Amino acid sequence: MRLIIAFLLSFLLLGQNPAFAFYQIDGDFTINNNCEAYTSFRKKTGPVTLETGKVYPVLGLNKETGNYLNIKVDGQTKWVNKSCGEFNPDGQSISEAEGDDTETLTGQSCPIERCIDKYVLAISWQPSFCQTKQSKPECISQTADRYDATNFTLHGLWPDRVSYCGVSYEDKSDDKQGDWDDLPPLDLDEQTTSELAILMPGVQSYLHRHEWVKHGTCDGRDEDTYYDISLDLLREVNDSEVQELFAENIGKTITRSQIDKAFENSFGEGSAKSVKVRCRDGLFSEFQIKMRRPLVGDKLADIVLPTKRGSCDDVLVDAAGF
Repeated sequence: MRLIIAFLLSFLLLGQNPAFAFYQIDGDFTINNNCEAYTSFRKKTGPVTLETGKVYPVLGLNKETGNYLNIKVDGQTKWVNKSCGEFNPDGQSISEAEGDDTETLTGQSCPIERCIDKYVLAISWQPSFCQTKQSKPECISQTADRYDATNFTLHGLWPDRVSYCGVSYEDKSDDKQGDWDDLPPLDLDEQTTSELAILMPGVQSYLHRHEWVKHGTCDGRDEDTYYDISLDLLREVNDSEVQELFAENIGKTITRSQIDKAFENSFGEGSAKSVKVRCRDGLFSEFQIKMRRPLVGDKLADIVLPTKRGSCDDVLVDAAGF
């Protein structure tokens, strides 16, 4: 009898907290439809209404080919169906973990120069970004004659499919919660700091700390070199026909074929195939340019690689102001 009771107790206790597969994946999820997120998507418990147009940080998938994303909503983790919006991998990295430990680090430190072969350079059009982030300091202060009103700005340089390399639990938690001002200050020289203030206006919201913690830690080079390379690549685009096309068509719609032609004229035949065009509500938002690992002094034309093109064709070039 005692053996039977012990067996039943063990069965019940083990059954109370079964292990499950959680596929960690980093990125952002932009809500496009009126949707709710749940504590349990199967039981529809703990519903919260998601704000259309708002971007939520993504922690993982319910399974490798799952339809539900685990997102952060006001400090809580919730599940939302992928059909509710658009997922931006943002340096995607997937790993499988048992149980509910979603803080497993993705990727390892990068001790050798070429340990990550492929990168993505993400450069943004600040006016359209500010349409959905009007309360951010860099958006409040934006003017029509400021540099970022007519030039592309730095979002980030992302080693492919790895993130948070060697980052502490505390820093990763602060980053995912959006507490970027609590992240460690970066060791940047005076020139790089000054250039970032212009070419990456998001530094006013500590975007540079976020990008370093999430992506730069997987690069293997120091903070200053990482950002010097990023800014050099950005300047190439801003000195090209691509920038001219956008600056001359503010408030107008341009086509993907026009964008492709500008890239090909500036960076050589086939370079347009390296560019994913991203948009939101018809507004151009950013380019994500696939390339091999950039080294100091590399030119964009020499390092671009083919990538998925995205689904944005005709896009409106937004003007500064709300």
